[in-house]
Amino acid sequence: MRIADNVELLSVPVNRPDVDMTLHMTLTWDDDNLVLMDAGIPGQGEDIAKAIAAAGFDAKNLTHIIITHQDMDHIGSVLDLQRMSPSAKILAHHEEAPYMDGRKMPIRLATNLEKYEDLSPEMKAYVDQAKIDYETGQFKLKIDKELTDKEVLPICGGIEAVHTPGHMPGHIALFLHPSRIMVCGDAANIADSAIAGPNPVHTADMETGMQSVEKIKQYPLSGIVAYHGGYLLLDGK
Repeated sequence: MRIADNVELLSVPVNRPDVDMTLHMTLTWDDDNLVLMDAGIPGQGEDIAKAIAAAGFDAKNLTHIIITHQDMDHIGSVLDLQRMSPSAKILAHHEEAPYMDGRKMPIRLATNLEKYEDLSPEMKAYVDQAKIDYETGQFKLKIDKELTDKEVLPICGGIEAVHTPGHMPGHIALFLHPSRIMVCGDAANIADSAIAGPNPVHTADMETGMQSVEKIKQYPLSGIVAYHGGYLLLDGK
C-alpha cells in the first residue's frame, strides 16, 4: 500500500499454521536507492520479495536494509534478501549490532535460557533451536554501518535514526524526512487510532519504552508504521 510519495507499506502475512500474524515492513526509494526497513521472520524472504515486486520494484535492487532491533521477527530473512541482492548494506544501531553479528548472545535467547526449566515443551523446543542457530551462526549478520541517535542518512530525502530503547536497548525508529512518517518497529503500537506504547509482554524496560514513545511524539509526524499494527495517518488528528 502506497502511504506517501516514495513510501510503500509492505504487509506480509506469516504463512505458518502455528502463527496468525502480519508483519508490516516499509520500503522507500529515490533514483539511486531502494531501502527496506526490517526483514521478517526466517523463511519469509520470497514473500517479502513478492511484496516488493507488487510495489513495482525488484528485491535484487535493494541497496540498504535497516533493522530496528535484534529480534528474530525483524532480522529473520535478512540473509535470504542479501542472497538476492548481495550489495545491499545492513544498518542497525551500534548497541544492537553485537547481538546481530554474533559478538553477544541475543537478549531474548539469553533470557529464555535463564528461565528454561519453567518453559513449556513447545517453548523449550523453540529455544533449543534458537540456541543452535546462534551457536552455528545461522543468522549472523555483517552490519555494514552502526547508527547513532539522530544520525541522518543522506538517502531518500533523509532517513533519521531515532534511538527508542525500552523494547530493546538499541532499538531505533526511523523518521522519513520527506513524508514525516515514523517507522516505529516495536517501539510503539496503534490503539484506538492513536499512538500507543510497546507491548509490555515483550518489552524489557517499559518505563524507558514509554519515554521513547514520548520522544517519537515530539517529531512533526504525518503518520507512523507499527511493525505489528500497520499504518496510522496522523495529519489533522
